Amino acid sequence: FDSYAELIQRIRDGGHEPRILGCAPDGSPIISVRVGGDREPAIFISAGSHSTEHAGVSAAVELIDTLDTEHRTYILPCRDPIGLNGYRYALSLGLGQEPDLESIDDLSAFLRDHGEVLHEEDDLLVAIIGEYGYATRGMHGWSVAKAPGLEALRGRRLFFTLRSDDVEGSAPLQRAYTLIVDPDGEVLHINRFHDTGWAPSEPRCTRDLMAEIRPGLTLDLHEHGGDAFWFSARHQRNDDDEAWEKRMADAIIGAVTDSGAALMPEEYLPGSFFTKGQRSVYWLNPQERGEGLNLADFGACEYGPAFTIETGMRTGFQNRVQTSMLAARTAIGVFEERHA
Repeated sequence: FDSYAELIQRIRDGGHEPRILGCAPDGSPIISVRVGGDREPAIFISAGSHSTEHAGVSAAVELIDTLDTEHRTYILPCRDPIGLNGYRYALSLGLGQEPDLESIDDLSAFLRDHGEVLHEEDDLLVAIIGEYGYATRGMHGWSVAKAPGLEALRGRRLFFTLRSDDVEGSAPLQRAYTLIVDPDGEVLHINRFHDTGWAPSEPRCTRDLMAEIRPGLTLDLHEHGGDAFWFSARHQRNDDDEAWEKRMADAIIGAVTDSGAALMPEEYLPGSFFTKGQRSVYWLNPQERGEGLNLADFGACEYGPAFTIETGMRTGFQNRVQTSMLAARTAIGVFEERHA
């Protein structure tokens, strides 16, 4: 999708009327669509909290049209409308109009000319324009303590864009990745804050919908910077949920393996807060990671089995879309067996 308006129109053209859950700071509606039947418990599918991971968004929209289940299913296809509209659009929030920015190579000079520089080192430049921050590259894990100039962005948004030109669907300037400098001065992305009192509008909409529908299964469709598939799960609060989550995990990786999709190397581990299952399956401990709960963490803690699906950005776009959909459908198939 070239724009968020195009995504919404596609959903409406498919005969669905989106429900508005709230709005992003630019006024864009954050929407969900209900599909499936009336059987409980509900299923929740989300995508697009990181707008550079666009295949997950496309997969979620395809699932709105094609998912066949008797369970109530709520799909939130894009959790970052601003980011989907692109980096030039994000710049327009500070500038008042969308700029004629030709290339990522021009970005440092553009930010220096149009904003107030807050921090600069090596290939990183951060500027504030209006109420928003803009960076020449990613800054996840930074803080005001590390870069005191970011103090001006405390409680505000900070946008950057991918610099690589080999990611179909997320070329340089095509998307804007949204970071938040939270009230504590930590730089986090918007797939956090589900368990905090202070939260941006996007995760507030997500957790409010989850509280309403109490999903028995949560699926969050993501991508990562590599060229292979993996996913993460969280250990459950009781033995029954744990056993069924393990069955879902086994079924997902079996289906993806059978499809021929590449898996991560045996030695790969996404982070120190993961433990390995079978190849390309990882069990995440959010308490060890810190940073607050992401959507799948929150779903697992509050409601039941939850998975974060990760396809590799450096594989073909349609392959990523289809693999993401396959993983979701497979998990739902086992979920339906449990609640038959």
